[in-house]
Amino acid sequence: MADVDINQIITTLKKRFTAQNQFVFWYDDNGDFADSITEIQAALADIAEVVVMEPGQQLATKQHLLTLPRQQKALVYSPAAEPALEEDHLRSIVWYSGTFSADSKEILRKELGLPDDLKPFIKEYANFFASIQRRKSLGRYDVASYQKKPELAIMAVLVHLDQPIVDFFDLLQELLAKGVKDNSVLADFEKFGVLQVFWSEIAERFGYISQQPQLEELMTSMYLTVVYQQMDKPLPKSLTQYDLSAHGANVRTLVQQFSNRRESTTAQGEDSFDSIADVVWRDVDGDRLFRNTKIDDLAKSDVFPRFDQRILLWIQERLQIEDLDSRLNGKTVVETTHQRLETHYGSKPRFARLYRMMRKAWYIVRNAHQQPKDNLQGMIDDYISTGYKMDTDYRKFTYYYQQAGMPEQFAQTKKLIESIYVNNYLDNSIYAWNQELDYSEIKPKHLQRNFYRFHVSPEKNRVVVIISDAFRFEAAKELQKRLSHEDQVTGLDMNYMITGLPSVTYLGMPLLLPNRKLSLDSKNKKMTVDGQLADSLEHRQEILKRYNPKSAAYALDELKGATAKGIRSKFTGQEVVYIYHNQVDAIGDNKKTEDDVFKATEEAIDEIQQLITRLRTQGIVQIYVTADHGYIYRNDRLKETDKIEITKEDGDEKSQRYLISSRKFETPGIGHQKLSTILANDDSKNVYYPKTANIFKAVGSFNYVHGGASLQEMLVPLLEVRTTSSRSAAHDVELELFSMNRQITSLTVPLVVRQSAAISSTVIPAEFKLYFINDQDQQISGQTMVNANSRSVSVKDRMQNVQVVLADHDYDKQKNYYLVIENMNNGEKTETPFTMDIADLNDFDF
Repeated sequence: MADVDINQIITTLKKRFTAQNQFVFWYDDNGDFADSITEIQAALADIAEVVVMEPGQQLATKQHLLTLPRQQKALVYSPAAEPALEEDHLRSIVWYSGTFSADSKEILRKELGLPDDLKPFIKEYANFFASIQRRKSLGRYDVASYQKKPELAIMAVLVHLDQPIVDFFDLLQELLAKGVKDNSVLADFEKFGVLQVFWSEIAERFGYISQQPQLEELMTSMYLTVVYQQMDKPLPKSLTQYDLSAHGANVRTLVQQFSNRRESTTAQGEDSFDSIADVVWRDVDGDRLFRNTKIDDLAKSDVFPRFDQRILLWIQERLQIEDLDSRLNGKTVVETTHQRLETHYGSKPRFARLYRMMRKAWYIVRNAHQQPKDNLQGMIDDYISTGYKMDTDYRKFTYYYQQAGMPEQFAQTKKLIESIYVNNYLDNSIYAWNQELDYSEIKPKHLQRNFYRFHVSPEKNRVVVIISDAFRFEAAKELQKRLSHEDQVTGLDMNYMITGLPSVTYLGMPLLLPNRKLSLDSKNKKMTVDGQLADSLEHRQEILKRYNPKSAAYALDELKGATAKGIRSKFTGQEVVYIYHNQVDAIGDNKKTEDDVFKATEEAIDEIQQLITRLRTQGIVQIYVTADHGYIYRNDRLKETDKIEITKEDGDEKSQRYLISSRKFETPGIGHQKLSTILANDDSKNVYYPKTANIFKAVGSFNYVHGGASLQEMLVPLLEVRTTSSRSAAHDVELELFSMNRQITSLTVPLVVRQSAAISSTVIPAEFKLYFINDQDQQISGQTMVNANSRSVSVKDRMQNVQVVLADHDYDKQKNYYLVIENMNNGEKTETPFTMDIADLNDFDF
C-alpha cells in the first residue's frame, strides 16, 4: 500500500540485519508495499541489497543469492504470497535466513489515527485506500466526525469536501453541486463500494426510498416538499410519491443550506441550486402544476424562479390599473419587493434588477397625477425638496430595465412609465416652468454666473470645486445620500443654481468662473470671460489665476491614476482648484452611446464619491460639487410629432432644444429670454426654446437632449461637502439575540433578533446569517438570512422575528448547542448556548 509511513518497517528491517541473518525474506501477499520498495532500498543501501522477486523468478533469484559474497546481506522482497512447499525452490535458504512481514492495514490505521475498531473498515475498502491522494485527503478529516459511519469519510473524499468535519448534509451539497443528471461522483461511490451506504443514509435522514434511487427524483421530492411546507399546504395526491414531509425538518434544512451556498455553482458557472430547480420544474411540469396557485401562496415560497416571475407580472397588472393598495400576504408592493430581495432568487442580479425596477415603477405611478406649483419659486422649492425624485425614479427604472436586458414581458410597464414620465410629468412640469421663468425673480446667489462671487471668493480656506458635465440635481442628491453615510464627511449642504440659456457646456462652464463681463459668440459656440476665451481647461485656469494666482484646474481623469504623493503635489500651495469631470455628457451626446446615459450617471456618482474620498485623505476639507447643465432623457425615440419646425437664418445658432437669434418673433409653444438678461450684458440676441419636452428639428441625439428651459436642464446642484482626514470610527451594526428563552422544544426555533443601533454615518448596514451548531462545530440547521439596515431610532422597528429549522437528529438534553449569528461582511461570529428538550421528534408532524 503506497506511501504509508514505512519508517517503522525500515527500523525493524535494520534490526533484522544486525543479527546474523545474511538474507531476509519478505512475502507481501497483496503487494501492498511494492511502490515503497525504492524508498526502502535507499534506506538500506549501506546495509543490504534489495532484491525484488516477481512470481516465476525463484530459480533466478536463488542463483543470484548463491553468488553473493558471504558478507553481503540481501532483502528479498516478493509482492506475492509465499509459494506452496512443493513449488518453493528457496525454502532451504529461507530455513536458515530471517523472515519479515508487515500488516499494511495496521500501519495505515495508525498513520490515519483511526481507532482499533476501524481496521476491518480499511480492509473492506482496500481498493479506496490504494491511492496516495485519497488517503491524504481522508487523513485531513476529524475522525470523531465520521467514526460511527466511516463510509461517510470516503464519500467526503470523493466529493472533495473541503472542511475538517465530515457532515452528511455538507457532502450531499457538494455532490449536488455537480448536478443531478449523469453525476460522475455516484459512479465513484459505486466503484469504491459506498453507493448503497449513501442511499441508506438518504433514506434514513430524508425518507426517500426507491427501488432505483436517482438524485433527480430525490431533489424533485425535496424541492416539492419544501414548496408546499412554505405554502403551509399538503402535497396534492398526484404528488404523494414525492412527499418527504415526514422528514420535513431535515429536508427543509438541506434545501435551505443548499440555496444559501454562495459557491454552489456547476462546472458551467450556473448556480447548482437554480439548475436543479429548472430540472425539477420541467420534470413536474411546473407551469401546469402551479397554474392555479394563488399569488399569495406563491409569494410565500422561494424555491422556483417562476414564482418570482409570477409575482413581478402580478405587480405589473396592479400598476396597469393603478391599484397601488394591493397587498401580498399583508405586504404592500414596496414591502414585497424589499422582502423578495432577501430571498434566494431575489438577491441575484436578474431578479434584483426587476424587483427594483418595479418598485421604481410603483413610485412613478403613485406620483403620476401630481401637479406643478403655480409660481417660479414654488416650483423650485418643490423640486429641490421632493420633486426631483420623479427624475431619479425614472432614471433608476430605466437603468434597471436596461440592465435586466429590456425584458419583453415587462413591455407594458415600460410603456406605462414612459407615458407617465413624458406626458404627465415632463410636459406639464416644463410647460409650467416656462410659463413662470423670469430671471429677474431668481435671487443673485442662485444664478450660475454668480457662483464664484458668492461661494468661492468669500472662502478663507482652500476650496475645491468639482464640475461634472451634465450632472443633474437628482444625481447629486444620490451622491449626497451616499456621502451622508460616511462619518469622515462632517457636513453636507445642498443648494441649487439656475443655469443660463442655452443650458449647454460652452455657456455653463464659463459662467462658473470668476467674471465681470461675459460675452457669447453664439456662431462659434464660444464664451469670453472678461475678454478672454474660456473654451478649454487651460484657458479656464488662466482666468482663475487672474483672480487668484494660487489657483489651478485639472481634469478628473488626470487625478484618477495619480498617487497620493502626486495629488498632494498638485494641491500644495493652491487656494482654489477646479476639477472638471466629463462622464455623463460624453456618453449622452453621442448617438451611439446615448442610451447608456443613466449608466454613465451611476458611474459619475461613483467617480465623484471616490474622488472626494481621495481628496479628504489629503487634508482637503472644503469641496463643492456642481454642474454646467442638466439634461432630459427619454428612453423611447422621439417621434416626428415631438419635433417643432423653426427656421434658421444666417447668424442663428440652432440646436434641438434652443435657437439663438437676433430676430424677434412670437410662436405658440416657443418661449424666449434675452441674452442680455441671462449674461448681464448688452447682447441684443434672444434665446428661443420649446415650452414643453419637445425639440426643434435639428441634428442631434435621439433621446438625450439639453440646452432648453426645464428644471431638469437648468436647475443644477450646488453640494457643499466638508470633510475630515481623521480615521473613520464607522463600524458594522450588530445583531443581538433578543429572545430570552434558551431552551429548544421544537425543530422549528422561533427567535427575536434586534439590530443594535440605527444605521448612520458611523453604523454600517450588515447582512447576517443565523444557524445552530453542536459542540463539534457541525452545523445542525438551515441558515436564515437577516439584513440589518434599519435607520429607525425606534427599537421596536429594529426588531425582527425569524425562524431557524433544525435538522431531525437525536439531540442530547445534557449538552449545549449554539446559535451562531455570523456577520457576512467580516465573518465575525457570536455564539449563544441553548439546550434541547425535544422528547420525541416522531411526535411532531413536519
